[in-house]
Amino acid sequence: MIEGWTTESSTVVYRGRRLVVRRDEVRRADGSLGTYEYTESVDGVRVLALDDQGRIVLVEENVHVCGERLLMCPGGGCGKGEDPGAAALRELKEEAGLQAAEVELLTSMWRMPAGAQTREHLYLATGLTAGEHQREASEADMELRWIPLVEAVTMCGDGRITEAGTLVAVLLTAQRTTAATAFRPDSTTPGA
Repeated sequence: MIEGWTTESSTVVYRGRRLVVRRDEVRRADGSLGTYEYTESVDGVRVLALDDQGRIVLVEENVHVCGERLLMCPGGGCGKGEDPGAAALRELKEEAGLQAAEVELLTSMWRMPAGAQTREHLYLATGLTAGEHQREASEADMELRWIPLVEAVTMCGDGRITEAGTLVAVLLTAQRTTAATAFRPDSTTPGA
């Protein structure tokens, strides 16, 4: 709870299979009252798989709630009590048929802080080995796309990639790989 704030009441408005809608009445530090409605659900993961050729894997699928077909890093929800890193590896195998020798946390972020009490954990997977995907029935329309990381960065800026977790994962990975290349002794320094 935020320092100086108190929850006067908290009511479950709706409980579904995957989420809960809650309404909280709070008293802020200045004494004013406020009502906040938000959802609670399990945390999610997105995993950016980067191969030795500088390509990433994205899945393209129909997303009912958005009413669009989106390009995204493989990902999904964490099971109850499941470690997010384990969930990332599971989702990578299920959706893309890939296993990773290494997985590293890029960041954890709030999905929609004013309206959802849930986080998205973003991972970078390397040392990839291809296998067979194990998609669920709702993922039958998924298509796997290998895209150079440089092109994916452009796609984040021109509107072809619009899912928040994927945007962040692509840009953080590009930042890391650019920084790593810039400080290698064998890299060419502009203007040198």
